[in-house]
Amino acid sequence: MSELRKVLCPVDLSPDASHAAEEAAALAKSLGAELLLLHVMSEPSLAFGEPLLAPGDATSFTLPVLADDYRREMDSRLTRLGNKLRAQGLSVSTLLMRGTPHEAITSAADQEHADLIVMSTHGRSGLSHLLLGSVTERVVRTAKVPVMTLRLN
Repeated sequence: MSELRKVLCPVDLSPDASHAAEEAAALAKSLGAELLLLHVMSEPSLAFGEPLLAPGDATSFTLPVLADDYRREMDSRLTRLGNKLRAQGLSVSTLLMRGTPHEAITSAADQEHADLIVMSTHGRSGLSHLLLGSVTERVVRTAKVPVMTLRLN
């Protein structure tokens, strides 16, 4: 494997995300590589009067004020996580994208010239895996660079 200069770590900004980011940071630091933290946003939407943090569909609409507030909140969380890791002496950049998670992750890896993707998997199986799918699994199948997965449970 060639020298690793940039490690991409997609984070959903949940409590579990910090574990993957910490592991990716430790790896990047040991390699002298840059860490790129990526969050892929879903638009907040209203479907039948219920607020959702999911992409809009034909039965929902997005209020521009909510979408802007959501973007600012996700950007703030991503910046805080990046600053926490920078305080450890690591070169960290952040990227906020919209889109389908697995497509945005592989696209960011290509556009940002990442050498490795480090991401967590929730370890779903059975019906929940069948119904929810796996972003990590899709990234593993479609990424042009190696993907290191960290199982969380």
